[in-house]
Amino acid sequence: MISDYFDQIFILHLPRTIKRRVLVLYQTAFLGSANVEVIPAVDGRTLDIEDMKARELLKRDEHLQRELTLGEVGCYLGHVNIWSTLLKRELKHALICEDDLVWRLDANEIVDAFMTEVPDDWDIIHFHNSIRIGSRKHNDPGRKQISRHAWQGCNEGRGSACYALTARGAQFLLDKAFPIQSTVDGRTNWLTGWWKECKGYNGYVCWPFPCEVAQVPSEIDTIEVRSEVQQEQENKGNYSDRGEKPRR
Repeated sequence: MISDYFDQIFILHLPRTIKRRVLVLYQTAFLGSANVEVIPAVDGRTLDIEDMKARELLKRDEHLQRELTLGEVGCYLGHVNIWSTLLKRELKHALICEDDLVWRLDANEIVDAFMTEVPDDWDIIHFHNSIRIGSRKHNDPGRKQISRHAWQGCNEGRGSACYALTARGAQFLLDKAFPIQSTVDGRTNWLTGWWKECKGYNGYVCWPFPCEVAQVPSEIDTIEVRSEVQQEQENKGNYSDRGEKPRR
């Protein structure tokens, strides 16, 4: 069972998102464990972005070549809250899920097999990524297979929907959390197997992924807002897709 491997399972959920509440109920029922906890996400609409910039807590994302949206900053802060909670409660391992996650029917079997194969030195485990193993797209050629279900990660910056952290991994991320200058998947996943200064932060990828992201509207920001941001950057000729190789 998935819950057997983690001290706590956190599901990050924005209470006002009615459609996603159904998925949260599904997740808690599927995981079927007393150690599942729903954590309120940070609503980006409540943030004072200009104050965060003035205090140098928030900077421009140089990789995406744009300012982060309110929703992206809120999402980032929600994950930071969970990393802090993991350490405050002195948990050894935790699973972190976003509220649009759908588990495969055989997810428990996949995770059981993976957890018997993954090296004991793991700090972060990526249970989902929009770039699939074997696709040869973006970061995939840099991954290294180490067993039937376990791969060494490489630049896993394509989603933070479901990942596991150790206490050491959470501390590592918190030490690099501010100023915010990337989306949360950039912070958690691009670090895996890429930056030289991240030696000792060991990330692995489970294959096949035991979960998928449901096709529900994004609450990070409205589609219209995202489109406007992207169009503005494209017009300037400096928009960079999230899947490109990050800056060194």
